Amino acid sequence: MYLALYRKYRPQVFDEVIGQDKIVQTLKNQIKSGKIGHAYLFCGSRGTGKTSTAKIFARAINCANPKNGSACGSCEVCKALSGENVDIVEIDAASNNGVDQIRDLKEQVKYPPINGQYKVYIIDEVHMLSVNAFNALLKTLEEPPKFVVFILATTEVHKLPQTILSRCMRFDFDLVSLDELKTLLKKICDENKITYDELSLNLIARAGEGSVRDMLSAADRCIAFCGDNLKSDEVVKVLGVASREVLFDIAENILSGDMGKTLTSLDDALSSGKSPLVLSKDLVSYFRDLLFCLTVPEKAQNYVVVSNDFFKKMKEQATSERYDKILSAIYNLSEVEAELRYSISPRIVLETAIIKTLSGQSLNDRVAKLEKNAQNVLKLTQVTTENIQKPQNEVKEVVKTAEKVTEIPKNQSKSGILGELIDYLSKNCAFSLVAALDQVKSIEINDKVAEIVFDDEVTIEMIKEGRNKTYLDKFFTEKGLTFKLVLVR
Repeated sequence: MYLALYRKYRPQVFDEVIGQDKIVQTLKNQIKSGKIGHAYLFCGSRGTGKTSTAKIFARAINCANPKNGSACGSCEVCKALSGENVDIVEIDAASNNGVDQIRDLKEQVKYPPINGQYKVYIIDEVHMLSVNAFNALLKTLEEPPKFVVFILATTEVHKLPQTILSRCMRFDFDLVSLDELKTLLKKICDENKITYDELSLNLIARAGEGSVRDMLSAADRCIAFCGDNLKSDEVVKVLGVASREVLFDIAENILSGDMGKTLTSLDDALSSGKSPLVLSKDLVSYFRDLLFCLTVPEKAQNYVVVSNDFFKKMKEQATSERYDKILSAIYNLSEVEAELRYSISPRIVLETAIIKTLSGQSLNDRVAKLEKNAQNVLKLTQVTTENIQKPQNEVKEVVKTAEKVTEIPKNQSKSGILGELIDYLSKNCAFSLVAALDQVKSIEINDKVAEIVFDDEVTIEMIKEGRNKTYLDKFFTEKGLTFKLVLVR
């Protein structure tokens, strides 16, 4: 029977564990010094090596002749522990989560190991234990027999009681880097005489998202489809990811502000079978790459995995004028990721997020608008003596024309308070409140009270909401002022 890659290449010694150098070195040092703890907690994302490391550690502390911190594999103890044995017990807490199972465990720990020096209990997904089960485990975990070692493994460490955390030596497993995943995948392909191109490896390694098991599962699917020759265009189809050219076109239409072309290119991608969730994540990753091209152009190629020709196209696409739009796209698409997972209409959620990005006015656009208004007011205040001496009706016409241009900056030009307020809110990412301030008719300061004048009751009600009001309170308090919202019709 075929053995899945993640099972076939499960690490058997510490040197085969990738991406967890600090943890491996610490455990090796404990084995060499003989200072073995009674309880360990391995936590981290799925597929990062928690259970594999626990099994390697369990064999190593029982080995009669450990080599470089790992079990030798040839002594009598190693041979006895390599198959079915009662000295290394793996417990699935998801299906053995009751207090009765923990009571049985407390009875079992009394008996010494048969083959090795230690009896090791590996409790996987320990966060699934019930509250009563945790309480029953406390005393045994704190003071087990001298020949017992507990290794708890979990992906959700925040669900563990503090009483459990304080009794364990904790190790946090990191996500495995893209380069380490690619190196492992390349080694596996070479061993199995599978040909590949560089882009295929990049796509499969990215699909793992830091998890070795996820990457090898993706590689299994691709090999089953492609055979002994991995081609990037076929890998794209299997993984359901969008090609770089498709992402380039969608991103270009978004950054150009062309809503029609954006929705058309989005429809083409989704109609070809792409999942809205996967496409959204691909777009976030692509805009992130554009951000690297824009902010660290000299090092961007270290982070952006594309061909040299395509990298040049991305650098041309990532212009400084598009910085705000790129950030907005990343923010809006990341914000709806959870909603995309569970929505019954994920396509609509994705389209709405992109339309929001297209219709949103950037901070630079707002500042430019305010500057233009300020210049128009300056023209109003520079009415010359010659204009004053003109007939009254001509003077009225000049004033009327200037008033039509804008009313907002009239007070801003005196105090600058509106510009300072918008800058403060932007730094605190209160963009909805910044947009609402576009409706301000004037700001007048009288007796340390800033009167903010609106002609729209709906906008005033929105600003009165708790969070928005808190921002305004804090800003005006720092200025030694209070504020008042005024409605004029």
